[in-house]
Amino acid sequence: MSSTVVTDKDGLPTIIPLFADPPLHTPFRKLLNPNFPPEVVGRLEQGIREIAVEMIDGLVALGEVDLSDAFTSPYPTRVLCRFLGVSDEDWPVHHEFVMAVNEFNNGGLAEPDSAGLDKPFADIVPYIQKVIAEHRDNPRDDIVQSFIEGEVDGRSLSDLEIIKLTIAMMLAGHATTTAALSNLILRLAQDKQLQDRLRAEPHRIADAIEECLRIDTPQQALNRRCMVDTELGGQTIAAGEFVLTNYGSANVDPKRFPDPGTFNIDREDKNHLAFGFGMHACLGQHLARLDLRIAIEELLARTKSFCVSGDVQRVAYPVLSVVKMPLALESAEVANAS
Repeated sequence: MSSTVVTDKDGLPTIIPLFADPPLHTPFRKLLNPNFPPEVVGRLEQGIREIAVEMIDGLVALGEVDLSDAFTSPYPTRVLCRFLGVSDEDWPVHHEFVMAVNEFNNGGLAEPDSAGLDKPFADIVPYIQKVIAEHRDNPRDDIVQSFIEGEVDGRSLSDLEIIKLTIAMMLAGHATTTAALSNLILRLAQDKQLQDRLRAEPHRIADAIEECLRIDTPQQALNRRCMVDTELGGQTIAAGEFVLTNYGSANVDPKRFPDPGTFNIDREDKNHLAFGFGMHACLGQHLARLDLRIAIEELLARTKSFCVSGDVQRVAYPVLSVVKMPLALESAEVANAS
């Protein structure tokens, strides 16, 4: 199938509903919504925990690893495969596709360029067609099946629309969750007191996650197109121009958050913008929180301690993430045995 199946008449990627406005956005968002409430994604908890336990036990057995390569990148992708109802062995396919797209769009800062995105989109289409065919031959209870059986404005979806929706899920469920997980684990690795507190009070892990999402916002900025001539803060923005929405700076605004540069899990105001706001607020935020909570629960439960054991490499903008994180991990079992 030609790469043109994932571009609109202007040559821009039409990843529904991420790159759509009403009225196109509304019925597709309505189709997606039932797949993402906490009680629905919560059904995946046992399967996600199995993945986390298997991977973390392997890390602890090694004793020292680059956590970025060994865990924070593959773990969210393996969870996404389970969410999409595809084989766990497919995670490298998903990872390579997302990395190729990110390379061309500069983490969301570049203006859409179909010439750059054509190849990775074209390369992934046959794989998605295979996934759709397998779901039709062997129906199951997952989000891809909801695309196949669902309706938009009273009609069934075309294969093209199912492909676009699946691409949206692949792109949205990878890099930012990896970034959030790596940011929080780095904070824990550099703060033994915080580690010990969360081991003693695991019910506070959720608070640590929210505070890390605020202070270390994974998606620091996103590129958006201005739809009408606008004046903002004395600056004129013409219709069609691209602007950056800087979520990261909003989340450390001292007018909203007292002492915003301090990591404080006791902070009462948890209404950060890490997942966006409004009609394009992140659909997968409950799944991302579930991923993060399970990973941190299992990492803390299976270790007595872990710490940075070498040079850490980070990227800061537009995505704040850790790309290299050598860790030394001490097993909880070994500590108990001694």
